[in-house]
Amino acid sequence: MNLLHKVLAEKYGTARTDPVTPQRHSLAPQQYLARSTTSRMPRERVSGRSRFGKMWGLWSTEQLAGRSRRAAIELCRQAVDTDSDAGGAMNDLVALANPPAADGTSGVRLEFEGSESAKKRARAETDALLARLHLPLHELINHELREVYVAGATSLEWYPNRGRSRVEGVELLPPEDITVRRVDDQRQYWQDGNDQAMHPATYLYAAYGTAGRDELGRPAMLAALGELERKAQLTEGIDKAIRLISQGVFLKIGVPKPTPQELGVASESDPGYIDALAGYYESYVETAASARDLGILAVEDGTETQAVNLTGNVGGMGDLEAMNALKVWSGLMTLPFMRGKMDSTTQALAQIVYPILLTHANNMREPVRRSVEFGLNLNLRLAGIPARVRLQFAEPANPFIEAHAKAAQLQAETDTLYTELYGEPYLRWAAERDGFDPEQVLAARQRAPTAANSPPGGTQ
Repeated sequence: MNLLHKVLAEKYGTARTDPVTPQRHSLAPQQYLARSTTSRMPRERVSGRSRFGKMWGLWSTEQLAGRSRRAAIELCRQAVDTDSDAGGAMNDLVALANPPAADGTSGVRLEFEGSESAKKRARAETDALLARLHLPLHELINHELREVYVAGATSLEWYPNRGRSRVEGVELLPPEDITVRRVDDQRQYWQDGNDQAMHPATYLYAAYGTAGRDELGRPAMLAALGELERKAQLTEGIDKAIRLISQGVFLKIGVPKPTPQELGVASESDPGYIDALAGYYESYVETAASARDLGILAVEDGTETQAVNLTGNVGGMGDLEAMNALKVWSGLMTLPFMRGKMDSTTQALAQIVYPILLTHANNMREPVRRSVEFGLNLNLRLAGIPARVRLQFAEPANPFIEAHAKAAQLQAETDTLYTELYGEPYLRWAAERDGFDPEQVLAARQRAPTAANSPPGGTQ
């Protein structure tokens, strides 16, 4: 108790005789900064409960692209199974997000943190868990990457054994079967048809592509649904035109009208005249259809046949299909040259747009990384192992490695010249740019032996 508190205690009987917190001079600078920060921090949620009022507790986004969430995700699942562009774009992104290692093995690495003994135990326990799973680790990751693409989330339950001493297995729950509810400030995830909420200790829902109030995520390919439907309509129209073109030589046949006597009736007012006339014309149609594959039609004298050229009427369909294909590829997060369209692609353009594709693949990784790490670390906690595991992915091969190597060499030469010109300040800036500690770089530079200058005219 300092002198001030003693004086206050003597003068005011209700004064506190013990300080509530340590005095300012007794706190380290970091502690004082932390206390000054938390003293201004609220103790509860400040944001409003939403304009929906009490309905907020049961509210969740149920519409995606003008459809119900379930219907939209089911369309995405059908598209990747039936459409070559959708399925190919998904497989490309999965391959970029989870590529194999240089030796062809799985590119996923598990890195452990902790003491050496803990890391050794953690690796053995993790290997045992992976052996229990019904899917290999790389296929589990690929499955969840595909779920992010078609459903907008990963949804995994890592359930323990009865003794809760380890994770027994993993259940793959379709994201479209999950809804979110609010209880006060807590989110609860409910599976359709289940009478209890998923337990937050064993279940993790990791969303991708959230927007506005939609916290359940959106399929990565959602924007392509409209163009995929139009593509199906264009394909159906082109197929129909092709069938008509193959039959075009028989499309127009002029048949002279027979007399009632030739039809075997008394007059045109005879009750059987109409049926007899229809049968007469149908006989020519059947004759034309039967001769379609031969391309030759033999008819009696007086019958006129005319080939109708349909190619002029369908010539614009190719342009429509190409224009729609660009929209499809954009919505699928792929690029024209990834779909085989090379006529307008140059290496310079590819070097600009290819990193965009890699960024999409990296963004898809993160929900998967979080979901898988959640289960692996839960297993370590249940086993009582003080360690942590992190998931690391291999990077896809660089198709522009030669160009990048030349650019790196040019950058290094530029850095050398600028370091000689500007000295230590530029060296610090360059080290930070490349992700190095400037102090360590400067220290290493000072320790490095300085090469002796060659005498003028070279060595003797």
